Formats: sequence, C-alpha cells, structure tokens
Amino acid sequence: MHITLYLAENNTAFRGLSDKLFTPNNGKFLGLVQLLAKFDPIMEEHVRLALSGDLADHYCVNRWKILTNHLKIYTLKNVSDTRWEARIDSVKVVRYQLCEMHDALVSLADATEQSDAAVSHEATTLGGQLKDFSFIVSLVTWYDVLFQINVVSKASQSPAINFVEFMGILDKCCSYLETYRQTGFEQAIVTATELASDLDTQPSFKPQMRLRHIKRRPGEEAVDDQITDPKKKFKVEFFNALLDTMHISMKERFEQMQEFSATWSFLFDIKKNQNKEELIQCCSKLQEKLTVNMKSDIDGSLLCDEILGLQHYLEDSQATPTEALNFIKKHNLQELYPNIWITLRILLTIPVTVESGERSFSKLKLIKTYLRSTMSQTRLTSLASLSIENEVAENLDFANLIRDFADRKARKVKF
Repeated sequence: MHITLYLAENNTAFRGLSDKLFTPNNGKFLGLVQLLAKFDPIMEEHVRLALSGDLADHYCVNRWKILTNHLKIYTLKNVSDTRWEARIDSVKVVRYQLCEMHDALVSLADATEQSDAAVSHEATTLGGQLKDFSFIVSLVTWYDVLFQINVVSKASQSPAINFVEFMGILDKCCSYLETYRQTGFEQAIVTATELASDLDTQPSFKPQMRLRHIKRRPGEEAVDDQITDPKKKFKVEFFNALLDTMHISMKERFEQMQEFSATWSFLFDIKKNQNKEELIQCCSKLQEKLTVNMKSDIDGSLLCDEILGLQHYLEDSQATPTEALNFIKKHNLQELYPNIWITLRILLTIPVTVESGERSFSKLKLIKTYLRSTMSQTRLTSLASLSIENEVAENLDFANLIRDFADRKARKVKF
C-alpha cells in the first residue's frame, strides 16, 4: 500500500514490460518490492510465498484460486480500450472456456455465500447471464470478427509491411466481413447451440416481455412494424448493426491509405512495369500528387524512362524499392536516376501505420514527468531513444563506446 501511494504521489509509472518478480524491466512497483524483500523479513517471506504459489490465505487470492482451478487453458484478461490484441485475448478466454467459467462462478458463489453475500450474489448473477443464449451468440460473433481484425492489426505493426501487402490483407478482411454478414449469423447460431448444450441450457432467444409502442404525431401515416421474433430482432439490432458499423469504420479509417496505395503501388515491383503507356500514366499521376505550388519534385516522363532503363540492371530479388535504392546508392547512380532516387526515398519514408509513433509518445509520458519538466530537449531525445530501442541498447558493447569517447576527449598529443 505504501509503495502504491509513493509511486502515485511522485507521478511514477507502476508497470514495466514484465509483470513477474525478478525479471528484467518489470517496473518500479515490483522493483521496490524486490528491494524491500532484501531488508524486511516479512516482505521476504511474502515474496517467497508469492514465488512458490502458496499465497492462499488472502480472500482475494482464494477467489482467484477458484478461477485458476477451473480455467486450465487461458487466464482472464482485462479489457483494453486501445489495444485490439487485448480485446481478442479477453474474449478468447470466455469463448473457449465458457463452461469452465460458469462452474467457477458457481463455486465462487458457494464459497462466499456465508462470508460475503454481495460477492456471492454477483457471482450467481454472472453465472446466469453466461447461460443466456443471446450472450453466447454475441460472444461467438465478437470472437470471429475480432480475430480477423486482429490479423490486420498485427500485420500493420510489422516493420517490413508495405502498402500493397497491407492493402491486400485489409481487402481480404473487408471481404470476410461482407461474407460474414450474409452467412455468419447462422454459423454463429450453430456454434452457440453447441456451447449451450455444454452449459445445459436451451438454445433459444428469450422473447421480449413487453413491446414498446412509439407515439405517433398527428398526420403521420407510416407506421413501422415492430419485430416480434426475438431471433430476427437480435439479428437486425445486434448482428447486422455490428457488422455494418465495423465494415464502414474499416473503409473510412483506411481511406487515405487506399489513395496512397493506388498512387505508389506500381513502384513496389519495378520489374513488373513492362507496358510503357500504363507506366507513363502512373508516373504522371504520381507527379501530380507531388506537385505543390506548381512545382514538383519529379518529372513523370523522365521517371518512366528511368524505370524502364533500370529494369535491365536489376535482378528479380532487387525489384523491391529498398533493394533498388540500395543498388543505386551502391553504384553511385544518383545523377543518372535522379527521379527514381527521389521517388523511392519518399516512398520508403511514408509510414504504413502510426504504431511506432504511438509507442514513442507512450514512452515520453513515462520519461518526462512533472518532476522532470526542466529537462532539456537533447537529454529527452537521448533518453527516449534508449527507452524505445531498449533491445538494441542492451546489446551494445559499452567497452568500445567508452574507448571511443575517451579517445575523442583525450588532450594528450601523440608525438
């Protein structure tokens, strides 16, 4: 408790890259616990019990123990508002261990019935909601959809991904959402029926207890027919609405990336561009995109000629923008291919996603706190680089760095 208050008062981050004791980069909270364990016998015994898994005397630990005894494959995850991977992980636990979670809640309700009536009632209520067929269908639907979205999210985080590959994955995801909207509901019903049979509950939607009538104003002739079938109502109001919203959001979110892909895609395989007429059109379109105030960085017609001339010198493995740029630099051909040189440098510096930038901002929040408000820009940039590229920093040879630094600062003159 005192460690938590200390870190909160000083506006210091609790978590690190690891959530286990005595592991690298496990954060300041666990680091202080490890430090106190060296000098405090009580904390030392507590850490020892935590490492051996014998902390079963606390009521919270007892509740968690009940869950872990039933959930053998996956453990419960917190729902994150920002990370798609965390969302699919949290849904995955319930999707594949629905029966085990229900049994765990029933056991928790029985174990806390006398000691904590509120917890017992909440566990019983949650266990009953897990057996609701509409919840089971929505659980299956969310998992199927989030799994496909997570594929796109993981692909976008790859440092080697390019526009063409990413747009191909995105198009396949959008096609899946369109197909799933047409046929996915019946598939989800079949899967949910199997889960309902394992839970020993009826695979049917609960009928609406009361139909809500909408008051009409005088002069209104059109009256919308209310949906009385609970299955159809669930499909219209939840399933179709979810898929439509998700598909539209995917299209709108990556609309700008689709424009970039349409403009730059012909450069991702230089050996492919054999038709000169199509290549001139692509180069002219690119020139228009790079034109600002009637001035352009490249000439479209010259770029077309340079690409056709460079094709004969590139191997099939060198057709990518990176390899082509390295080939020009290696042979000092910048003056012979100035338009390709400029175009490929612009292309390779356009980010596919903003994940790396978001991580940088997250690191800056941990480094520059209110207590470090007077930190200079140079020091902040250096600390941020060390924190972001921590894997590279850990593998640096400090002996050579120290030797180079000492040689540069040495004032002795060698005669």
